[in-house]
Amino acid sequence: MFLPHRRASGPLSALRGRLTLLVLLVVLAGSPWVQRPLREYFERKLYIEGSDSRLLRWLSEGAFVPRWDVSADRYGSTSALVVNDLATLALILGLVLLASRTAARRRPRWIRCLAVGVLVSALSNLLWWGLHDAFVSNVRLAPADLLLESLLRSALVFGLAVGALLALLTAGLPHTATKNPVGALAAPLRRWREGGLGMTTAPVHMPVGSTPGDVTRYLCAAAYVDEAFADRVLEDVLADEAGAVAPSPDVDLVTVVRHCLTAQEMRQRRDRRLLGAFTLVAVFAPLWLLFVGVFLSSTGRAGGRPSLATRGRHQPGRRVLVGTAVTAGIAVLLAFLFGLAVSALPAPAFVSWLLGAYLAGVPAALVSVAAVALAYLTVVGHELAVDRLLRTTLTREAFARRPRPTVPPRRWMAGRLAAIREAQEGNVTVYSGYTPFLGYASPASRWSLAVPLLPADGPVAEASRPAGPRTFTVTELVEHVRARLRATATAADATVDGVTVDGVTVDGMAVDGVAVDGVAADRARDLGSLVVEDRVFASGTAVGDDDRFVKATSIAPVARLSAEEVARIMRHPTGAVRHCLAVHVPLWGGDVVPSVFLHFSTEGRTLHLHCSNHVLGPVRADYHVVDRLRGPLSPDARRGLLLDAVPRTGRAFFAAPFRTLRQARFEERHSRRMLDELKALEQDPVYDFGARLSVRELAVSPDYHNYFQVVDAARITSLVERHTLAAIREFLDARGYDITDFRAQQQTILNQGLIQQGGMSIIGNQAIGTGATATQNVPQQSGATAPVGGPGK
Repeated sequence: MFLPHRRASGPLSALRGRLTLLVLLVVLAGSPWVQRPLREYFERKLYIEGSDSRLLRWLSEGAFVPRWDVSADRYGSTSALVVNDLATLALILGLVLLASRTAARRRPRWIRCLAVGVLVSALSNLLWWGLHDAFVSNVRLAPADLLLESLLRSALVFGLAVGALLALLTAGLPHTATKNPVGALAAPLRRWREGGLGMTTAPVHMPVGSTPGDVTRYLCAAAYVDEAFADRVLEDVLADEAGAVAPSPDVDLVTVVRHCLTAQEMRQRRDRRLLGAFTLVAVFAPLWLLFVGVFLSSTGRAGGRPSLATRGRHQPGRRVLVGTAVTAGIAVLLAFLFGLAVSALPAPAFVSWLLGAYLAGVPAALVSVAAVALAYLTVVGHELAVDRLLRTTLTREAFARRPRPTVPPRRWMAGRLAAIREAQEGNVTVYSGYTPFLGYASPASRWSLAVPLLPADGPVAEASRPAGPRTFTVTELVEHVRARLRATATAADATVDGVTVDGVTVDGMAVDGVAVDGVAADRARDLGSLVVEDRVFASGTAVGDDDRFVKATSIAPVARLSAEEVARIMRHPTGAVRHCLAVHVPLWGGDVVPSVFLHFSTEGRTLHLHCSNHVLGPVRADYHVVDRLRGPLSPDARRGLLLDAVPRTGRAFFAAPFRTLRQARFEERHSRRMLDELKALEQDPVYDFGARLSVRELAVSPDYHNYFQVVDAARITSLVERHTLAAIREFLDARGYDITDFRAQQQTILNQGLIQQGGMSIIGNQAIGTGATATQNVPQQSGATAPVGGPGK
């Protein structure tokens, strides 16, 4: 489902183009053609006209941060010219290095862009000061304290300006270094990370589902390995008491939510300790937080040469661990040397505290090293706890025996979990937006047919049914189709040559236009996990005044209607509430779920059938990690965990203050949200009760993990369609209706996969109708024969 290589690089090419524009603007701003008019303007305003505007003075200082020239006349010596040009070159290189990494990160980008601009400008000014003091002796500078204050102020002004420009230039670009619940990394970057530069598609190095209940295990594991997934489940499913719960086929939602709560509690303990380490550095020397980031980044890259293995993964050797330790030791030594160098700078007390320059820089270096060690040990402890939990509770052997995690003693959580359990067992989908089939993925194909209800022709038909065809209701037709599909699912064996196949007597060698043999019997047995259910779809903005969907115990709409009410909706398919006969067949342990939705209606003397086919793909490969855990943690796996914790420490360390604050406000945020929802419910006549997020769809992988997952899903969908059409033909024929037109349409659908009677239909990658378009998601292929390009979404 990835775009071809040449198209997937589009976002990266756009990013490079916009960063190139930023660099050109900085180079232009520092050129003598721009600097000379600016200098003349500020000299006239500040010294000739005598303006005392502080803002104007600050702007004059910030305007000269980027400065370069090819002539030494302006600077008085060649060494001064070289120093200025080197400082500007460092500014440009710093912007290119940090801005490219920042622009590819997750939103919000504004804070990161402004921080990058200020940081790079400050480092450039400090480099200019150090080089000027060391190599330029014939040009006198201002006193150290005044000069340092001026350099920091000018770095702040110019940094904010260039950071804002960076944010504007990168606005609208998709981030390429984040985990998306239904997306992925940009194709070239992802291929490099997972398979190497020579791969055309990324291989999947994870086991596939095979046993019923596997998909629930994978989503429970996702709560621990993917923080974004757990946060979305808790914020948009658990805490959204006013909204309906979207279906998640073959998933135990209550268990998944419970594990998300447990994962959140574990991360809260980790983030509190990391916040303590962060606060320690911020109190003693705030600017040393930059050193901590550089320290963790450099140590995390000391992993040795990359592995050349593309057919599997192995744990790093001891030499890699030793190399990382040596790199860390060198970084600690540099920390103390840096503190000693900073302490030699003549700076006022406030700047000295920011830089940690007091007491020879020893306290700042000690605190920073201790904070890094504490943060690393905290992350390692958290990773070990998660690994132990996955090995002991979420493996295929242990999952069924272990009890579900407990829920915090909060009344609203218990009530919401009860609503989630009720929705999981219900027959109503209250959706938000346009598409009703939330939770089942986008339609893979759709088709409709309209059958005229005319009496059968011929003397035999008239003699056998003198009173004409028997009338029927939609409810009777739905029950007949349901019985046929259930009979197909329960048929354990099927034979041919004059015996019964799925309840249909075979007098020849074909049933419903398909040759009946052992292959057909095998296909019928594949439907052993088939689920047939009634499903009512209602728009979230249309149920507020409908007594059928109002609950007396909660704000959220009802999740189950009585059989009588469902039958009434079948017979009167009008308005925003409709009925479908839903057919689901969980495959590959629930990792692949093809679904078929059948909507029947009669209007006048015409029978209408709309069929919508959906296929839920497998969940992300990262969530299958529990199937790779066998037995206790081995020494090699422990070594890999210790190394993997180094880059994660940096991300967790700097995210800890924000995550801790967000987690601490979870209850307050929920209370405020519910108060606002109640006010909106009272004042808005079209309040939307619909579900907006399906947990199962949130975790869908952009790739299929096995070729035969696609084959099996298509085969099951085809089987359901064939048996549905056969059941309708039998029903109409038994009641004396002419099925000639129906046979023609049936043959068209079965042989070609589509039928068009006005409007628009999308089947596979074909679109029919006025203004029609079509897209097709091509499953991922791996190996040497994988195509470089192909149809993309």
